[in-house]
Amino acid sequence: MGLEKRTIKIIVIVAVVVLIIGGIIGLLLGLLLPQRYVELEVWPRSPEDTYNQPLIRFNPDNAGSWHDWYRRTNDFLREYETTTPEVPPRAPCSTHNQMDQVHRTEPCNVAMKMWTPCTADYFYGYNIGKPCVFLRLGYIHYWVPEPYNISTNLPIPPEMPRHIQQAMRQYPVYKYGDFVWVSCEGEFPSDQENIGPIQYIPAGMPPGFSTRRLHTADRIPYVARNLPDDTPGPIVAVLFENPRRGVLINVECRIWTRDIYYDRSSRVGRARFELYVD
Repeated sequence: MGLEKRTIKIIVIVAVVVLIIGGIIGLLLGLLLPQRYVELEVWPRSPEDTYNQPLIRFNPDNAGSWHDWYRRTNDFLREYETTTPEVPPRAPCSTHNQMDQVHRTEPCNVAMKMWTPCTADYFYGYNIGKPCVFLRLGYIHYWVPEPYNISTNLPIPPEMPRHIQQAMRQYPVYKYGDFVWVSCEGEFPSDQENIGPIQYIPAGMPPGFSTRRLHTADRIPYVARNLPDDTPGPIVAVLFENPRRGVLINVECRIWTRDIYYDRSSRVGRARFELYVD
């Protein structure tokens, strides 16, 4: 009997020690390893800008001003160039405009029309003060999104933008699949007055990222999660149709899923940038 009690005590002590050691190792790994979280990337970017608060500033009346942003957008989109774009296309398939006289395949021409006016053909709107800003998800290899859709009985947050709620009805999940929805707006009341109308491009598609094309944790093997993607992820273009000129506009974009808690003090699932059209 005494031996059994002694054995139980030893087992309990060993279990406690193992738990303590495991907790210490987990804490050290959490402190030493880089934190992984879903990130909403904003493109184009200026090399001089801070990561947390990029500024997109240009003068549409000065080609030397807006052309830099046209070039930066091309640099970002170059990895998406292809002669055989998917249907629907995940991005503009060419960074050459029509004046370049570079041959484009007919499938690419069709894809470019879907992305109008956020293509090189229209200089991404920077030459007329109606810029296109591109959004892409990053750090999703350890994430399994829980999308909002109207096919479930789970509630939709009342603050969800109207254009997303309309898209849920217009593009049912049984036909188009699930989407990680995206929205952009002025960050503060004054910004909301100055930002003007917004469109999400491609215009004939849901405003967001198709989960079928996201390389999330449920779609890639564990051993490949630290490896770079062979195929860049899908993007969404945000077209600012009439931002007020001469005013700094704070823009906030965010994604909408059930598992991402919205917090303005966090970068998880959200991004902000400043827009200034001289």
